[in-house]
Amino acid sequence: MSTPAIGAALAYTQQLLGGPVFEQDSSVTTSANIQQLVPGNGDRVALVIINTGSNDAMIWLDSTISSTVGIRIAASGGSVTMEVTEDFTLPSRQWFCLQINGATPLAVIELVRSVLNSQQGRK
Repeated sequence: MSTPAIGAALAYTQQLLGGPVFEQDSSVTTSANIQQLVPGNGDRVALVIINTGSNDAMIWLDSTISSTVGIRIAASGGSVTMEVTEDFTLPSRQWFCLQINGATPLAVIELVRSVLNSQQGRK
């Protein structure tokens, strides 16, 4: 039985980072209360956040986030992309989110480096 081929983008990423990676997709809806967008993860090598809603949203590294403190992500497709080769540890940090004028959904794509260990499975 042959091993299925992986796509060129994934093959390049795995070669660049020296090991297997996998994607985790999620969605978070912002609110008037500060909430965690993603927890810190030292194995996360890239993070993409896309505003799929009709209101602007803010993201930031800690709970000091407000309508004037943080990175604004524009409504209807605004996005932020971070990856370890350009942004160092930023993708691995904990991130928070907050609505500006109303709740809005954020699509989150995480690319995580996986260490394979025969005794522990995927880590």
